[in-house]
Amino acid sequence: MPWAGPQFEGHACSVGYEVIDAIEAFMCHGEGDIQGRPAQVDDEMADHIVECYRIDPFTGRRVFNEAVLSRPKGRAKSEIAAWVAVAEAFFPVRFDGWNAEGQPVARPVVSPLIKCMATEEGQAGNTFKTIAFIAGEWGKDNFPEIYAGATGTRQYQSASAIYLPHGGEIRASTSGAASKDGGLESHVVFDETHLYVTAELREMYATIARNLGKRFDADPWIHQTSTAYKPGEQSVFEATLTAWRKKTLSPAVFVNHREAKGRIDLKDEKHTKAQLRQVYGAAASRIDMDRKFRDMHDTRICPDVATAVRYFLNRPMSGKDVWLGTDIIERQALALWVSPSADLLEPKPGFEALEPGTALTVGFDGSLNDDSTVLIGSRMSDGFIFPIGIWEKPEGLEGAWWEVPRSEVLGAMRAAFGRYEIVRMYGDPHEWRTDLESIASEFGEKRVILWATSRDVQMAAALERLRTDLVKEEVLHSGDSLMSEHFGNTYVRMRGKLRLVRKENEHSDRKIDSTVGAALAYEARADALAAGWKPTQLVRKSKTIVM
Repeated sequence: MPWAGPQFEGHACSVGYEVIDAIEAFMCHGEGDIQGRPAQVDDEMADHIVECYRIDPFTGRRVFNEAVLSRPKGRAKSEIAAWVAVAEAFFPVRFDGWNAEGQPVARPVVSPLIKCMATEEGQAGNTFKTIAFIAGEWGKDNFPEIYAGATGTRQYQSASAIYLPHGGEIRASTSGAASKDGGLESHVVFDETHLYVTAELREMYATIARNLGKRFDADPWIHQTSTAYKPGEQSVFEATLTAWRKKTLSPAVFVNHREAKGRIDLKDEKHTKAQLRQVYGAAASRIDMDRKFRDMHDTRICPDVATAVRYFLNRPMSGKDVWLGTDIIERQALALWVSPSADLLEPKPGFEALEPGTALTVGFDGSLNDDSTVLIGSRMSDGFIFPIGIWEKPEGLEGAWWEVPRSEVLGAMRAAFGRYEIVRMYGDPHEWRTDLESIASEFGEKRVILWATSRDVQMAAALERLRTDLVKEEVLHSGDSLMSEHFGNTYVRMRGKLRLVRKENEHSDRKIDSTVGAALAYEARADALAAGWKPTQLVRKSKTIVM
């Protein structure tokens, strides 16, 4: 029979309620000031555990085969993961039918194999230490009927494997060990995946994730925990959160991410402490926020603003070599506006719809089959930047033989000339020279200008104009997610005194083409204004079009 439905507001079809009960009844806190005290799950983390164990109301199978918990440093993420892992080893955690009220009941996993993955050889990690303390020294004293038969935990600080009395084990494992195993895990913890930046660690994650479906009855799953990643390091967590933001992540992955919203200004103590309270959530009342604020300003702990923001506000932020900070990208996005009084995201007022006949300049940066091809507009009246079209290589197998749809791109160019008053278009001719010359012959060589981005002096000036006006809050952009992502992927490449742009590394597949296209569009507007452009008296009236 199917689930009978919720019994109270917010009630989910989940066996997580039984898991929370087991945690609070039979577990304790790990290393720290309150080590050994009975475990207490706050409401925020209780909601997380309920989602981790959400089940299909008809089949009883797990809805999520991976859960991601992302919080700032000091939010006890590793401890939450440890409690869940202990439940996976000793308590009922899988669907076992419906009770008389039509609610799910759980059973233990048969012969569970639980792994806590470590980034380095010989490292057990905070999660495993907490598990070993609960199942060993503390558990044997307080609940021998549950934990007495567990072996391998004589000294929990140095333990690396726990053998369960009813069969199965919990193991601290590394990439080398994981590659030799047969992939029969029932639960895997990947802790602090922002540190999974090497090819070996990324492959470890991928290998285990691929193998996790071997045990049907165990219904295996991954618990990933992390603090904000450093953009460009290509960590497992960066890949996860990027796919989640782009809405390309599998629906079988539950992401519980909280980051500070709004402007970043560490000099504003009141504002920053409000952000700290927001991001630490239910734990804020038991955390010394004055100390957190001091630590953010201690260069021995946080050598730069980006580090402080990543670790304590849980917001991915690039270092000093980034072309434009994520705080500026978000601040200047028309789609988002930060209310200084409430620290909330609200729609930014004053948006004027782009009507047919609106005067624009356009920037074009093209590719054939790898980098993105972009057509970016800049409104003559105020410089407002928005994408007319972005063509990007799909991820996975769809992108294997993908080529830029050249006819579609050219069609979008012609449509833009038909819809708007295109004052100027600057297009990089690399790999598109013949096509751009054809567009120029149609719409006029004084309007369509081949503008080579390989000219370092001119390109540096165009990039600097756009960056300066974004920083000085003199121009807004549409907030388009893909264009914003390209802005955030862009790093500085110095050539002498010239400030050019690059990807974070030469092997990166993260695109920056919208940055180049936006710089061309914005430079075309500046040149048109310098040449004496003035708005026409007559503007066509038609149905409002919002890009």
